[in-house]
Amino acid sequence: MTTIIDVEKKSGVSRSTISRYLNGKNVRPENKRKIEEAINALSFHRNPMASGLKSSKTYTVGCVFPDITDPFFPGIIKAFQEKMLRGGYQTIFNTYGFDSELEVEQVRTLANKRVDGLVVATSMKDGIHIQECLDADLPVILLDRLIGGLDCDSVTIDNYQSVYDAITLAIRKGHRKIGYIRGKELYTDVIRFKGYKDALENNGIEIKEEYIVEAELIEHDSTRQFMRLLNLTDPPTLIFCTNAFHTMGAFEAMLEYGLNIPSDVSVMVFDLLSSFPYYGFTKAIKPQFASIIQPIEKIGLKSAELLLHRLENGMKDYEPIHVELTTIFSMGDSVADLT
Repeated sequence: MTTIIDVEKKSGVSRSTISRYLNGKNVRPENKRKIEEAINALSFHRNPMASGLKSSKTYTVGCVFPDITDPFFPGIIKAFQEKMLRGGYQTIFNTYGFDSELEVEQVRTLANKRVDGLVVATSMKDGIHIQECLDADLPVILLDRLIGGLDCDSVTIDNYQSVYDAITLAIRKGHRKIGYIRGKELYTDVIRFKGYKDALENNGIEIKEEYIVEAELIEHDSTRQFMRLLNLTDPPTLIFCTNAFHTMGAFEAMLEYGLNIPSDVSVMVFDLLSSFPYYGFTKAIKPQFASIIQPIEKIGLKSAELLLHRLENGMKDYEPIHVELTTIFSMGDSVADLT
């Protein structure tokens, strides 16, 4: 079996530097190139069991997500897993289907199985299960959603500002009747909704309750809510969809009911479907919706980098690190200019 000694001989790089590289630490680019060439040539595979016996580490990390079928997560998972593998860690993925009891159970189960760290996309407002991990010096990264009152490392995006800016742009284009399809009371839903309300209020526009609807994350419900808004006696001139599922509902409504976008109604969405893995075909659907685009790959990479940082440096003198990434906006062809 190929060992680190063989990699040392093949690469000409010291064993300590190779060890640093295998543990995800920074090494000089030239050394990194030599090590990777040697690893590939020798088909070297680290023995995580042996390493774990020496260091009490398992070289595994856990991810707890609500729904693997949500198009938001696969691209994040791919980037995260690849980065962790390069750092010498295997990843265990669990989903809890928005079941809060199952989320708690899965976090505790992975902790009891002695994973070295966790990434959790929580659906809870109570973070006791996360605090238990932190109290045991188990690193946890909150992905996409924060928990009020819990001091924990996190990777999120600028939910509030991106929605505020998008709604403000719609107002500048003459839209004052803006419908809003929201999700359940997740962290992201609350923050994005605040961006919507503040943009309207700061531009002197009354918030009409009939223009705000909630859609379940079940098939066709977003389509029903989209058409519910459109069928009001005084319908909105623009409808804002707040996640990928609602965006799919808008596409379905447009195609099923033969809507002419933006003549019948303008559309803005949070999440450009074609930016997700396996959804590239939606580029063929015209018009392309005006979209807030999340940096999916970067979310996965930053989550892995932050977790590797904790795994390398430990939890002593713990001060939470909060990474907030910025989105970009694609105007598309779905917003009429009413000015």
